[in-house]
Amino acid sequence: MKRKQVLIHNKAENVEDRGDVVWAMDQDYKLTAYNASFEEKFKKEQLGKPIKGMDLRSIYQNGVFFNPCNKGCEKALNRYATTAKHTFEEEGHTYVHEFSFQPFIDVSGEVAGCCIWQKDITDEVSNIHKLWDSERKYREAQRIANVGHWEWDMIKDEIIWSNQLYHIFHQNPKEFKASFASLMEIIHPEDREAFQKDVDTSIQKNAIHDIVHRVIVGDGEIRYVHQKGRTFYDELGNPVRMAGTTQDVTLEVMTKQQVVQQNNELQNFVRIISHNLRGPISNLLMLSKIYDWGKDPMNDDIVRKIENTTEALDQTIKDLNLSLSLKNADRERFREIKLTDVMKDVDGLLSEEIIRAKATVNTDFSEAETIFGLKSYMVNIFYNLILNAIHYAKEGVPPIIQLVTEENSGYIILRVSDNGIGMELTPEKERKIFNMYGRLSGATEGKGLGLYLVKTQVEAMNGKIGVLSEKEVGTTFIVHFEKHH
Repeated sequence: MKRKQVLIHNKAENVEDRGDVVWAMDQDYKLTAYNASFEEKFKKEQLGKPIKGMDLRSIYQNGVFFNPCNKGCEKALNRYATTAKHTFEEEGHTYVHEFSFQPFIDVSGEVAGCCIWQKDITDEVSNIHKLWDSERKYREAQRIANVGHWEWDMIKDEIIWSNQLYHIFHQNPKEFKASFASLMEIIHPEDREAFQKDVDTSIQKNAIHDIVHRVIVGDGEIRYVHQKGRTFYDELGNPVRMAGTTQDVTLEVMTKQQVVQQNNELQNFVRIISHNLRGPISNLLMLSKIYDWGKDPMNDDIVRKIENTTEALDQTIKDLNLSLSLKNADRERFREIKLTDVMKDVDGLLSEEIIRAKATVNTDFSEAETIFGLKSYMVNIFYNLILNAIHYAKEGVPPIIQLVTEENSGYIILRVSDNGIGMELTPEKERKIFNMYGRLSGATEGKGLGLYLVKTQVEAMNGKIGVLSEKEVGTTFIVHFEKHH
C-alpha cells in the first residue's frame, strides 16, 4: 500500500508548480499528495491545514469548493475517468471550475487511487458565451440586411457559406455542396460570362470582386444579388482563396428599374404632349400676328391677353424640352474643361450686366483648374450663378463675386459666393430654390428657371449642388463634381 501511495504522490508532485489545484488520494480516500494551490484552497474553506493520510470523505461532503468530488472520485475508483463543472459564488462573483478525476492503475492492473485536477475556467466560459452572443448578433445582422458571407478555397475548390447565404440561394445546407461549379449553376445563364470575367479580373489584377447579377432559385424564381470580395495569395503570389459577401438586392434593383421605366414613360408623355400642343400654340401666335389691331380697344385687350398667355405656354413647353435634353447628357462627349476658358465665354456674355451693376468677379482655380464634363454646361452654370449674384445684390452696394475651386475626398468643389442680400435659409426653401420656376427671393423679376437648369446640368455631369445663405451677408453655392480617373 505504501508503494502505491508513493506512486500517487509522485504523480501529483509533477504539477506542484502549476496554479491549478491538484491532489491525490488512495482507495480509502486518504490524502496522499497535494500542491500549494490545494493547501491554499483548503485553508480558504476554513478546513485547517491539510495533512497527508487524512480522510477526505467529510471534506467532500461539507466543503463548498470540494462538493463535486464525492461522485467524481467514486467513478474514478471504479476505473472511469470523468470531468465535472462546478459553479459557485464567492465575494459577489460567479466562478466556474472544472474537476478532472483520473484513476491510477498499478502494474498489477488494480486501481491504486485517483488524482483530482481542478482548474478555473471562468474566463474560458465567459469568452465562449461572448462568442456565442457575438455569433448570434452577427447572424441577426445578416438576416436583417439579407447578406451572407462566403470563403472559397481555390486549392480544394470548396466554398464555405454562412447560414444566411443558403437562405439567399434557397439551398439546403445538408444537401447542397457549395463549389465554384455548383455556384455557376445557380447564376443566370446570361450573367455567367460576366461573373466569370469579374472573378478572373479580381484574381489576375488583385482587384475587388464586385458585381450585381441574377440567380435562379427555388422553382425558377429570378433574384438579384450583389457579390463583393477579394483574393488572397500565398508567399509566392499564387491565389489560394477568395472571401467576401453576397447580398440579396432584388428589391433595390426592381425598384430602380421601375423608377427608370416610370421616368421614361413620363418623358415620353411630356414629349407627346409638347408635340401635340406646339401646333395649336403656333396657330394662336400666328393669328395674333395677323389680327387687325386698333379698331376695337376691348378686342385688342382680349387678343393681347391671349397672345401673352400663349407665349408663356410656348416658353413653358420649351423649358420642359430643354430640361429633358439636359438630363440625357451623352457622357461620351465629356472632356476635361479648363475653367479659365469657361470664364472667358461667361465674361463676354455678362459684360454688360457686370458693368451696369459695377460688379467685381474674382476667380481662383489654382487648386483645381479643370472639370470633366461639357463646356456648354459649365458656361451655363457659371453664367446663371454669376447672374444670380448680380440680381440679388444689395441696393447701392456693388456686388463682389468669388469663384474658387478645391479638391477634397474624390471631388472637385466649386464655391460661388457673393455679398448680396442673402436670406434665412431652411431645408424647405433650399429645396424650392432649385425647383423649376423657384427663386431665391420674390424681390426680383424673372421666372427662376436659371437655378433649376444649373442643378439639372450639374447632376447630368454626376455632380451635386447645395446652397448656404445668411440674410444681409450673402449667399454661397457649393457644387461637387466627381474627379475623373
